[in-house]
Amino acid sequence: MDKYHYYQNALDKKREQKEYRQLRCVADLEKKQSESQINFASNDFLGLSQHPYVKKNTIKYVLEWGAGTTSSRLVTEHLECHRSVEEKLADLAGKEGALLFPSAYQTHDRILSTLLSSRTQVFIDRYCHHNLIQAAVSSGAQVFRYEHNNLDQLTSLIEKTGGNSIKWIVTESLFGIDGEFTDLKKLTEIAEEYGALTYIDDSNTVGVMGKHGMGLASHRRGVDLISGSFGKQSGSFGAYIASNHLLREYLLAFNPELMEITMLPPAVLGAINGSLDLIPDMQVERQKIELLSRTLRESLRENHWDTGSGTSHIIPLLCSSELECERLSSALIKKSILIKTLKPPLVPQGATRLRLSINALHTQEDISYLLKTLQNLKEEPSLSVV
Repeated sequence: MDKYHYYQNALDKKREQKEYRQLRCVADLEKKQSESQINFASNDFLGLSQHPYVKKNTIKYVLEWGAGTTSSRLVTEHLECHRSVEEKLADLAGKEGALLFPSAYQTHDRILSTLLSSRTQVFIDRYCHHNLIQAAVSSGAQVFRYEHNNLDQLTSLIEKTGGNSIKWIVTESLFGIDGEFTDLKKLTEIAEEYGALTYIDDSNTVGVMGKHGMGLASHRRGVDLISGSFGKQSGSFGAYIASNHLLREYLLAFNPELMEITMLPPAVLGAINGSLDLIPDMQVERQKIELLSRTLRESLRENHWDTGSGTSHIIPLLCSSELECERLSSALIKKSILIKTLKPPLVPQGATRLRLSINALHTQEDISYLLKTLQNLKEEPSLSVV
């Protein structure tokens, strides 16, 4: 019997169920966003992956610190470049301390597994991204999921559960699924009233919004812990948390694995450091993103596309079915437009949609071409998207 028989059958079943997905290679995603491709799937909101200063700073760090870190913090303690980047990051985010991590997934998993336990109650928005929800569930805490952005239900759940358990409210400041904001002012007021701690994933607003462009959760009273992703903020790699000294010290004291993680290499730290130098002064780019996003969203709605109720640079295209999403995505790729398809488990069952992300590299011509292409496709009988 073929030893790969089970795996081959499983793949065949995926194909039959139209769930077969593989990586595809697209050249020059971020340049112009190349002459042949317009990329509306990029998370590099400010276009910093191609910024000359960020590239120069990356090379500088490699020349000064080498190609890799070679070991964990437990062995080498702090390298100077890590310490200085964390201090700069904490200051810009309005927090006392910060920690760097190789990935956002690892950040959520390691942090929540340390902060939460069976004696902890977690209240999390149903539209939080899959990794964040899984990290909360895996922690062993009591998890209560409230309806998307329904802070009245959040309040009701907290009141019903009561007890002396430690309470954490976990959410995103801007949801990657639908481009809608959390009312952080009201949420932090609820947290203060009921003595709950707050964990805010700020990944989708860092670089684009907030004080110094450092996200909506930065410098905000009542936010206990902020997480963010450098893949979006600086177009590079890695993630971080920012908090007060007490929580940072607790994390390091009660989860030795945090010090055993291989540190980010100097090249990545150089890119992050360079981006942190630039972000506070990139107001022109932020205004451009806001203008292009508003123009695109309004034009889509005028042409009867369902873009939900969001008002940000993340714009969903809601389709009549998952099949229609797949058809539209494939048709756009043939027209040299890249767009992301969000399917379960990244979104709840029945919530498959396409997602457009606007960044500082886009032009008005890119927006016009997208709108014209979508309108032409909408008129095709095989793409009856509502």
